[in-house]
Amino acid sequence: MRSLAVAVFCFCVAATLATQKESVCCREVSTSKITVPITGFMVHQARPPCVKAVIFFTSEGAICSHWRENWVMQKVTELRRLQAIEKNRKMNLTTISPQMTESVSAKL
Repeated sequence: MRSLAVAVFCFCVAATLATQKESVCCREVSTSKITVPITGFMVHQARPPCVKAVIFFTSEGAICSHWRENWVMQKVTELRRLQAIEKNRKMNLTTISPQMTESVSAKL
């Protein structure tokens, strides 16, 4: 029952974040470097009235940044690298755990 409650909670959080990300429309962009912690990002294509931008999600809300700024490109590269590392770590944990369990069981 507890795991069901946790799953429902996680689903609600994910749905809220997805809705927040989809509802952001950048009509203007900033060239200023962001100084608050960044929790995520997405690249937003131009669909009038929205302009092309990189949207950084921060502890203070969404910030639309100009996609051609050097610091924006560097930050996106850094965040994508971190996402890849995290994804690989999670995949390794899920593939290693069952193998370790099987090998321990075989030795017993």
